Amino acid sequence: MAIPSSGAISLAGIRAELATNTYNASATTTASLEDCSDGTVATINTGNASGDRPNGSAPHAMSEFYAYDHDLSSFSDNISFDFDGTNDRLEGSGNLAQAFIGGATTAGAGSISIWVKLDSMSQNGMIFALNSEEGTTNQVILLWNNAFTRIRGNVKVAGTANTVDSGAGLENDGNWHHVAFTWEYGSKTSANNEAKIYIDGSNTATNTIGSDNWNDGTGPAVVGFGRNYPAGNTNPFNGHMNDIALFTDKLTATEVSTIYNSGSPKDESSHSGLLAYYKMEGYTDGDTTLTDDSSNSYSLTITNSTNIDSSDTP
Repeated sequence: MAIPSSGAISLAGIRAELATNTYNASATTTASLEDCSDGTVATINTGNASGDRPNGSAPHAMSEFYAYDHDLSSFSDNISFDFDGTNDRLEGSGNLAQAFIGGATTAGAGSISIWVKLDSMSQNGMIFALNSEEGTTNQVILLWNNAFTRIRGNVKVAGTANTVDSGAGLENDGNWHHVAFTWEYGSKTSANNEAKIYIDGSNTATNTIGSDNWNDGTGPAVVGFGRNYPAGNTNPFNGHMNDIALFTDKLTATEVSTIYNSGSPKDESSHSGLLAYYKMEGYTDGDTTLTDDSSNSYSLTITNSTNIDSSDTP
């Protein structure tokens, strides 16, 4: 923390911090709180969480600066994937799938956090899918459900589907939306067994999962984005995806709200339970591999990557 959280704080010292990256309690060049929060003195470092930085709107309070750190690394977010609705996709290895689900015939929990911008769709569009080796008895999927005009999450274990839906109005609205889908099954505490979907930080649906467990003895095979595997090249996604994070635990409502960050993606590299993370900043059009930005090295294979990169981001 560059500015002290207690003790005397001067506007001159804050001005020095914004201009030089060093808080100077002896500084004498004065400024107003408005100048220090709207960029007049220096650019506000938006690497800070929204609650940890001044908001630029008058009236201002000294407390707006208590947790602000001008040295904090900003989050670079300049590239997203633009899926064409035909044959673009991202897919991970079986090792990623096995690590994600935790193996067969066991209890399981997980979450996906993803930013999406939906273009017009005339059919279902697969956002994310975790599928078993064969068939659809066990799967975790997140898709655009065209019949109900909703983003739908589905946790299917032992053949029983447990679905949760977003609200309406997301298709082709020209806006980015943060989607978090969480689930747990097989817990000895039955109240924990549920699926939830959050849109832009708010829980839109919750569904209780019964006593079923993932019962495919061979374990899951593929984690994918953009198509319905293993049903071939069906239900292709039309739109953008960005800042994908996969977790091996069930995110809480508070964690989802923090990741949403009032609509501004931020770095999730240090988040607990992170299995794989795809910021999408380090590739160029035509690459065949998307690097995992976590420490776990679960890269994804890019199929049909021509013109898939986009500067349209949240």
